Amino acid sequence: MSTELKMQANRANAQSSTGPRTSQGKARSAQNACKHGLTAQQLMVKPEEREQFEELLAHYRSEIDPRGSIQQTLFDELVAAAWNLRRVRILQSQIDMLDPQSDRLARHHTRIERTFHRALKELKALQTEATLHALLPHPVRHRTPFLAASSLIAKRSQQSQRERLQKPSTPQFTSTTMSVMSS
Repeated sequence: MSTELKMQANRANAQSSTGPRTSQGKARSAQNACKHGLTAQQLMVKPEEREQFEELLAHYRSEIDPRGSIQQTLFDELVAAAWNLRRVRILQSQIDMLDPQSDRLARHHTRIERTFHRALKELKALQTEATLHALLPHPVRHRTPFLAASSLIAKRSQQSQRERLQKPSTPQFTSTTMSVMSS
């Protein structure tokens, strides 16, 4: 009989509970299931970390300078991975190595690091290709496909490097080209 009374009391209490009512309360309760956000579909940036994220974004943008929609997509992936790597390191520093969550964070770290390096490699290949394509003589430029395989990019960059080493004069590079080639 006490179970029936408890159930009735529980039902009565549930009727008076309506959940969060303010927009702040609703926003907070929407994040209830979020543990770390490393598997979220959208990049998670807390309001108190927004300034740090904007700073990271500005540094990467000034160094990489993405051009075109493909480069911008890879750039966004790179920045998201860099931000999440930072978050993983913070989370790892806050837990004990014997904690079962430590292994899961290590796997997230490895996955995010692979994403970072893949995006960086593809972005550098596209930027190198665009730079080399612009350096080609005009008649040859039209016969060279724009999206070449990375092996062709490597061959062209090695050939270009050999030609530069054979010539005593220094080629004229813009600051954008220098940052792409030194990266």
